[in-house]
Amino acid sequence: FFSSRRRHTRLLTVTGVQTCALPISEIPASEAPFPRTLIDDAGGSVTISARPQRIVALTPASVETLATLEYADRVVGIAECTCTPDALAAIPVVADYEGVDLEQLIALEPDLVFAGGSGFTPADAIAAMRAANITVVTIDPKGVEGVYRTMRLIGDAVGGSAPAAQLVASVRADMARLAALIPAGARPKVFYEIDATSTIYGLAPDDYAAELIGLAGGEPVTSGSAGVYEIALETLVAAAPEVILLGDAAYGTTAEGVAARPGWSAIPAVVGGAIRPVDGDLVTTPGPRLASALAALIVAIDPGISVPAITAP
Repeated sequence: FFSSRRRHTRLLTVTGVQTCALPISEIPASEAPFPRTLIDDAGGSVTISARPQRIVALTPASVETLATLEYADRVVGIAECTCTPDALAAIPVVADYEGVDLEQLIALEPDLVFAGGSGFTPADAIAAMRAANITVVTIDPKGVEGVYRTMRLIGDAVGGSAPAAQLVASVRADMARLAALIPAGARPKVFYEIDATSTIYGLAPDDYAAELIGLAGGEPVTSGSAGVYEIALETLVAAAPEVILLGDAAYGTTAEGVAARPGWSAIPAVVGGAIRPVDGDLVTTPGPRLASALAALIVAIDPGISVPAITAP
């Protein structure tokens, strides 16, 4: 959540994807009154007594979704994030990769906090917030369908159910247009690199970004173990990826540097020169830019495909 090089702990889980547009019947004509009781991504029942006015966003999904839905004026605290929208650039940072500054967060007197599940926000920090009588909604999307649900959950929690549903409809439509561009036939094996500074980190097979690579026309090369991002060089070489995507390109990793690594010279992607940079923050942030992430992966996997303009969220 702070940078693509720190995301190898866990991201999202792969599930099936539906690319149909959201039915109009699913877009509420009016907002339900508060209090609202919601089921968050951790399966917990959360009652929000009144429309939140002081929100802390501790996940990329909540940071980006709140800004996209134009609720940035209610956000009083965020986590350090390389994807922070301009509208939230001046907001106090209350968490980073080392943890949550609970004293600073509590001093902001939030009436709602969006926290990350599966250890993304430390469990003890979530418990401490709840002990301080702060309402916490856990965000933990599972796959592409989970990203849609999370965006709607965020909207429901802040009183923006209708605009959140409209946002999901727009993203679904863009995803459908992009999926239609993928030709039938062979799918190249694709390795997405998160980091290889010392140990090689790619994707776990149950990761949301692995699902996106599949949607983009590739066959993701992963660690082979759910929740595991570290991959041995021997495993990578044996998998023989035909394309290597550098999610760590923004940190100075280059195709030339990859080709010069000991033991990498026989990998088909290295032999064929198919080592390409990709925006790691875009690909691994499960929020409103979902279709833009898919478009970036499509072009990175097959530069010969021309993608249409994506509707700006």
